[in-house]
Amino acid sequence: MDPYKIIFICTGNACRSPFAESVMKKLLANSNLPIQVSSAGTLDWGSNPRDKEMVEVAQEMGYTLAGETQHISYDLLKPMNLIIVFERVHKDLVTKFVEYGHWDRIVLFNDIAFEKDENLQDPHFQTHDIYKKVAKTIEEGCKVLMDKWKKNPPYTAANI
Repeated sequence: MDPYKIIFICTGNACRSPFAESVMKKLLANSNLPIQVSSAGTLDWGSNPRDKEMVEVAQEMGYTLAGETQHISYDLLKPMNLIIVFERVHKDLVTKFVEYGHWDRIVLFNDIAFEKDENLQDPHFQTHDIYKKVAKTIEEGCKVLMDKWKKNPPYTAANI
């Protein structure tokens, strides 16, 4: 069976989405779920290092943010089974790269994790406390998703 492919999408792929990718990869390492995780941003600003403040917060929480930023493209998103965005505007931007018949694969992080139809704040250029608050929300949301998926794997369920 091919792995179920999930991608987290934020604006620059420097803070929220790579942190969610890191958290989810760590959680998946302790499971037998055939899920593959990646991340990207809606902003095409080239390959850049991760946000230094988020790297520091990640380390404080026991995670590693590695790699460089990447932006969304049709080829990147086409094989994805689930596209998790952090803001409604990301969903609008992602629809330009995903066939109409697959728009149901695009979900808002707070909605799928917490059943709250709201954006998750972008911590970029905010205080250290805001970075930590956002990171803790992402970590908790990823744990909620893992609990859901352990009971009802997304690759066999009609709905997550």
